[in-house]
Amino acid sequence: AVPGGAALAAQAVGASAQAVATPTENAFLAPEAPPALAVPADAVHATLARLQSQAVAPGGARRSMADLHNALLAQVRAEHGAQASLTVKDSDTFDLLDMLYGQIQREVRPEALAADLLTRLQVPVARAALSDPAFFVRDQHPARELLNAVAEAGANWLGEEDVDPQLVQKLGHAVDQVVNEYDGDVAVFDTANEEIQQHFRALAHKAELAERRHVEAARGKERLEAAKQQASTSIEQLCAQAAPPRFVQALLKQAWSDVLTLTLLRNGEASPQWQQRQHETARIAEVTCLAPGMAERDDVLGQQVESALLQVGYHQDEAAAIARRLSTPGGEDDSSSRTELTARLRARTRLGEQADASDPRKVAPLARSTAEDDCYRQLRTLPFGTWFEFTTNQQGDVRRQRLSWYSLITDNALFVNQRGQKVGEYSLDALSRLMAHGQVRIVTEDKGRLIDRAWQATLRTLRSLAGSPAENTE
Repeated sequence: AVPGGAALAAQAVGASAQAVATPTENAFLAPEAPPALAVPADAVHATLARLQSQAVAPGGARRSMADLHNALLAQVRAEHGAQASLTVKDSDTFDLLDMLYGQIQREVRPEALAADLLTRLQVPVARAALSDPAFFVRDQHPARELLNAVAEAGANWLGEEDVDPQLVQKLGHAVDQVVNEYDGDVAVFDTANEEIQQHFRALAHKAELAERRHVEAARGKERLEAAKQQASTSIEQLCAQAAPPRFVQALLKQAWSDVLTLTLLRNGEASPQWQQRQHETARIAEVTCLAPGMAERDDVLGQQVESALLQVGYHQDEAAAIARRLSTPGGEDDSSSRTELTARLRARTRLGEQADASDPRKVAPLARSTAEDDCYRQLRTLPFGTWFEFTTNQQGDVRRQRLSWYSLITDNALFVNQRGQKVGEYSLDALSRLMAHGQVRIVTEDKGRLIDRAWQATLRTLRSLAGSPAENTE
């Protein structure tokens, strides 16, 4: 329990009473109303128990906590007379609950099933709050915990794909259990909430495993891109120094580059296999830089090149044709057409690329504005796990996604939802442009649980109504 929680709750109830009281200068002119008859707590709970047994139709017009308050008063007065009323404390508790529910519903999608479940929980929650004012401030209060679990399942920053169908089913079962069984024993909330928390723990484990798989796949792409860049740099340096024939350079930059990339991926830069590939690359330049007819074809080199090309998926005839050109002075080969070989290479999917994917390295990004560049630099320093909010439409609806991982080599960023599912992959460049234009923002503040935010907003509203200065209620 929170130290002083009961006192804080009492202060909140008092603030509610002060806020809702609206005396006027001419109040003394109004006719004196008959004294109200405060109904005892047992009668209030008995009436609420009957209301609790009346099912709320899902999908219909949703009852507010104020509607419940009015329905309670109507039944109380039908049984105890027109002057019957609730105690000031109970009335203020309902006012607080109405404000709290209003704040909760601001953060819940109206179409979410959770919105219906929140309505069904109104009576049990009201009974729990009337019995224990610490409901409002005790973080671990079972009724408060369940209310939060249901509300967060329908949070307005969640997309439909973010919500686990089994969780929705579990929440519905938990609410049914409370509505059917609660009669003043808070242990009913405890039991229902523990079932939900067990499912949350299982979901968290599944999300962690799913996210780990996505991150490993992204890291694999990063290793591939790093190997491609190193292979490309190696060939560019060779071509600049030795200047082999142009068609040989084209074959080196495409076919042989894939060979070097695969060798780096499998064996690493310090391996003898990589040193062997470097030696073969230098030998290709040495042979092909000779004028045609000055020397015989290097058959040993040709066999090595052909074998290496077969390992990266080239067909036998393609590998043989390329190998002949890379092991012959001048890069000549009378038995194959240069035009046909060029066309086949262009149609071929490069190592690690999708058949329909364009090479992003061939497209230079547009120059960024100052604001975009500031965002870009910020993105490259963020810790993994940072939450972002993406604006999804012109109405300003947002969806929250977590930055699971990004690469400073590929410039790619991986985003997952709270279930660990991959929901987006962006370049840091594209993300920086969205940020600069207000379409994406970093969630920097620690908002805590939905129920806690709703309660703090309720207290701020009360203080505003009462004319008190805002205070830090954390």
